[in-house]
Amino acid sequence: MVVQAPKETPQEIMSAIEAVMVNEFRVCQSLLTVLQQERQALVQKDVNALSHLVEQKETLLDELGSDEESRRSQLEKLAQNCGLKNEVLSLNELLLRLQLTASERVYRLQEGIVALQSKIRELNRANLALAEMNMERITALQNYLVGLFSSPSYYEASGAATKAGLPPASYGMDHRG
Repeated sequence: MVVQAPKETPQEIMSAIEAVMVNEFRVCQSLLTVLQQERQALVQKDVNALSHLVEQKETLLDELGSDEESRRSQLEKLAQNCGLKNEVLSLNELLLRLQLTASERVYRLQEGIVALQSKIRELNRANLALAEMNMERITALQNYLVGLFSSPSYYEASGAATKAGLPPASYGMDHRG
């Protein structure tokens, strides 16, 4: 005899969705903080801080992806639970369709997450522009330095006389001081 786990109620699934959204909100807040720190590190050209912040960002982005997947899974479970098996709906569409009353917290969480994600995108774009500007400066400086040491005029001063068959200018001179 196979014992089936009791079917979760829509309210229980909504509670699980809310818990995931709370974590998602917190992760977005943390990501925004890391991006602000990244901005400072870019301005100060602190490579060590940047490398540490990149690791933090990767961890937060992984957690955010996991939360989004969990929320999507819970939404699918809620849709299946209510007989909407083959339809892909957003949380708002699903709640309207099922005529479920979600708590005001879920709506505020969703609005907060969207607002944070907008700030994250904006700050990320600004940080990218700053990083690109720093890379352009580094590349220009590197090209300048390489150009100084690889330009023909740098080597011609000592090599020009020998090419003409003349001895070097210091040939035969006493170098004692």
